[in-house]
Amino acid sequence: MSIVEMPELVLEKIIGFSNFKEVLTLRQVCRDFRNFIDDLKDSTLRDSTFTTIIIGSRRRNNTIILNFMNCDSFCFEYSAMENSRVFHSTTRIFEDSNIVDVAIRDLELMLKFQKTILNRLYLYFDDFRIQKDSSIHSLQVKLSNMINVSGRKIRTRELSISTYDKSHVTSMLQLADPGTLECFCLTIQDKGMEMDIGEIAKTEQWKKAKTLRCDFFWPNLNVENICHFSTIDLKVVSVTARELDFLKKTFLSSSNFENLLFSLKQFNEQEELSNIWGPAFDTQLTFFWYFRMKDSDEKVLRIDIFYHNRIPRVYYAICFSIKEMRSLPNGAIVHDNNEN
Repeated sequence: MSIVEMPELVLEKIIGFSNFKEVLTLRQVCRDFRNFIDDLKDSTLRDSTFTTIIIGSRRRNNTIILNFMNCDSFCFEYSAMENSRVFHSTTRIFEDSNIVDVAIRDLELMLKFQKTILNRLYLYFDDFRIQKDSSIHSLQVKLSNMINVSGRKIRTRELSISTYDKSHVTSMLQLADPGTLECFCLTIQDKGMEMDIGEIAKTEQWKKAKTLRCDFFWPNLNVENICHFSTIDLKVVSVTARELDFLKKTFLSSSNFENLLFSLKQFNEQEELSNIWGPAFDTQLTFFWYFRMKDSDEKVLRIDIFYHNRIPRVYYAICFSIKEMRSLPNGAIVHDNNEN
């Protein structure tokens, strides 16, 4: 009796005892067996134990890359020019299939094996805005559609997105399960581009994440959209003294806040800050203040404003951080948290 002639219950047992690589091999037996495996419930399949999944596109070679990593690495490369897939040095040509659809089907299958939470999901998309005749231009839309149809988000602790096309950022963020997402990193590869995050900030993923890192300049910062994060690293065009005061008051009462860093294009409100918080200590590299944390005698909030030119003064970064009281220099002035 051949394997495909065995009773379904026996086949399910075989699949259940097979590891990820063995199941991929069994799928190659014949079309009927491949369809049988693909129709199995996810609970039948063993955990692949992937820690990282990378999904990307490259304009230069007109390719899609899927990389699944644990102690080993399983890399699939899809060529739109040759309409082919390369896996473990084996090339298969798909004459009558859209190569993006092939990649999406493979990804959907691989995700069925993922039972544990990923450490990282990394999405990178090259600039296909001027190559809309390439089928790979549709990758982000089809990724989003796959998740929407399945109703199952990708469970990951960190989501990193690197893209030229900011129009798909919200839909790509929504690939991640908000229940597991802790860290969101976003890079816009067009360094001259600014981006408003108003729509992104409405997503559950944004609201649930604890760490935010963005490598592009925000033209209009709404500090209320970021004050729930515990760790923040942003580039901002500018920020006002009143906005910094709002963040100070918010973080002084927070038990979760750890660190904030703003890289600046411009800042002209140091004098206004001194009017609100009192005189700063000036080290000729930075202005800084200490504020006592609410409900804590051991920790303080330190706020630094860094500058690299004294006359005229040019500011380039602002940092909020939590310090232990015992680490403060002698003579440091610590402001009470109820001060204006």
